[in-house]
Amino acid sequence: MGKKKGASKTTLEQESNVPPILEIGYSDPLFSMAAHPTKPIIMAGLATGHLFCHSYDAESLEEKVQAAREKLQDSGKKDKISQISQLKKAWWKVVPDHSNIDGADGITTNWKTKRHKGSCRSVIFDINESSVGESIYSVGKDHIIKKAATETGRVMAKTTISEHYDDSSDAITTMAISSTHPFLLAGTENGSVLVFDSNELSSNKLKFKLPAMHEDAVNKILPMPAVSAYHYLSLGSTTLTHLDIRKGIITQSDDQADELLSMCYASDYVNDHKNDTVLVSHGEGIVTLWRNSNNSFMDQISRVKVNKNASIDAIISTMNAGTEDMRDSVWCGDSEGLLHRVNYKRGKIVESRVHSSSIGKLGGMDEVGSLEIDYDYRLISAGMDSLKIWSGETVENQEMNEDESDSDDESDSDMSSDFGSDISEDDEVDDVETKEESGNESAGENEEGEEQPQIVRRKRQDVQTALKPKKKIININKLTAQEKEEEEEEEEEKQRPKKKLKKVKAKVPPNNGIARFEGL
Repeated sequence: MGKKKGASKTTLEQESNVPPILEIGYSDPLFSMAAHPTKPIIMAGLATGHLFCHSYDAESLEEKVQAAREKLQDSGKKDKISQISQLKKAWWKVVPDHSNIDGADGITTNWKTKRHKGSCRSVIFDINESSVGESIYSVGKDHIIKKAATETGRVMAKTTISEHYDDSSDAITTMAISSTHPFLLAGTENGSVLVFDSNELSSNKLKFKLPAMHEDAVNKILPMPAVSAYHYLSLGSTTLTHLDIRKGIITQSDDQADELLSMCYASDYVNDHKNDTVLVSHGEGIVTLWRNSNNSFMDQISRVKVNKNASIDAIISTMNAGTEDMRDSVWCGDSEGLLHRVNYKRGKIVESRVHSSSIGKLGGMDEVGSLEIDYDYRLISAGMDSLKIWSGETVENQEMNEDESDSDDESDSDMSSDFGSDISEDDEVDDVETKEESGNESAGENEEGEEQPQIVRRKRQDVQTALKPKKKIININKLTAQEKEEEEEEEEEKQRPKKKLKKVKAKVPPNNGIARFEGL
């Protein structure tokens, strides 16, 4: 209990004052979530097999949050701004139940449907260059992958995948899609990877099959378009695998003695279209850095301790190259309901947020199971009970605004904390309830003419100063004594009879992977 208290205290000290702009509660467990690459649209897949498509007015929600912040500042309630997790009442838009969104106040349900029998295990948007965001892919416990139109939710193609399992008890755990080729990949509980043609999904034909890529379930698949359309990284059990979908395993990492849960590319590599460096989240609360150019992804080359009391279940690049600190960072979500922004170059947590945790006062603990970045670089966090879209305002901007407010009044208190209805499956075309049928306005009317995300550039703060090397003091008397001892030993060796010795290779203890951190 003592350790947990210490970890919670550290999180509160590092908690930023950036609030959510929208919070949606789920009366049924939220199993999967995806954000549209270019529009303010989110998909939510539930344990009941339902899919919900929501659109949100980000600008309106941001303005309302900023207005509420200024109102609190003017009223002198600065403690309501400094630590978001300690609030007793939220001052951002909160929707208690996802099924009761009325279409007002910046959030709308575009359509909803009972898409799968059993849970919806994974949902992703199409990211192919020729059709970005036009369709979605979902898979359920029913072992069916369905492709549907993002705008209407109508099913365009589907395939049954159970016939491709080596074991009838197998099931899909995760999916990934190529941005350049019609490749749809699905990882299974038994560690296999199945590859389908996304343009011919209804043919039920398997393009490639890679059995037993891992000893246990595939947790994440990451495309490597900068290397080849056929190359991917996969995580499963305790290993990271670099694979070619035509040939199989290229390299597989050393056993990390810890479950590898999720991974992402570093932001600077995402923006430079490189796939050389990847960050991996672990079950023991750490994030490790891997580099293909160093050792072909055979082992981690460094790590950052994030939360020793929790597993890091989700990780995602900030995608934002506008500032140096954000460019060098990734977002992590853990099993205690906490969010951490880790600067992997500095090797430390630089910002924390509370999605829903026992240390907060707004609800109980909700493990962060998935993270997304929206079209305008906002962080989206989701557990089984709730989803939050966070403000795109940076920590520095918030602090600057509050400092300006401080100069207007004569308060001595700090403004911010310091921080280091189910529908039948038989007719899939008509299973979607759209907002047009409910009389709501069509989503996307406010999306035309949308302004490009503004990038705030800041000067580098952590300038390194070159120091002169320290002079090494040599003890001449000590050296002379050592030389005499060495000469005496050489004389003794010459007088001894020579023996024929076999050359034996010295057994060197491992100095990589988990072994290199023993005792730390």
